[in-house]
Amino acid sequence: MVVDLIGYLGGIFIMVSFIPQVIKSRKTKSVGDLSVGMIIATLLGTIFWIIYGFLINGMPIFIMNIVFGIVVLYQLYLKIKHEK
Repeated sequence: MVVDLIGYLGGIFIMVSFIPQVIKSRKTKSVGDLSVGMIIATLLGTIFWIIYGFLINGMPIFIMNIVFGIVVLYQLYLKIKHEK
């Protein structure tokens, strides 16, 4: 129980660290300083964490990375949509 809580908290804090940039990108429509390579690398890493979490039946890893993957996909969408 405590181990799962630690996993969920880690996932929440990682996601929270990314959300201010997503909000700023959405509000300002300014994405020029964002690296598409960084976004894609983050997305690929998240996909591997999802697979790993599934394979080891690690629900905190699996669930939090699915949610984080959605956030990263949205940032990638904003980057593509607002890129000049």
